[in-house]
Amino acid sequence: MEKTELIQKAKLAESAWRVIWSMEQNTYTSDKKLHKVFYLKMKGDYFQYLAEVACGDDRKR
Repeated sequence: MEKTELIQKAKLAESAWRVIWSMEQNTYTSDKKLHKVFYLKMKGDYFQYLAEVACGDDRKR
């Protein structure tokens, strides 16, 4: 893997974790089911992005 590709993947992972952490800190309290579904789907999307760029042992988790 090229150095630039690794750097891009690291930046993507850092951004994804920052968004996930931010979402966790701002616990969603809306009673509307549609809002909760959107929140959980968005969180799942960011975990998917992390899985797509994972390498080696990280990918097996």
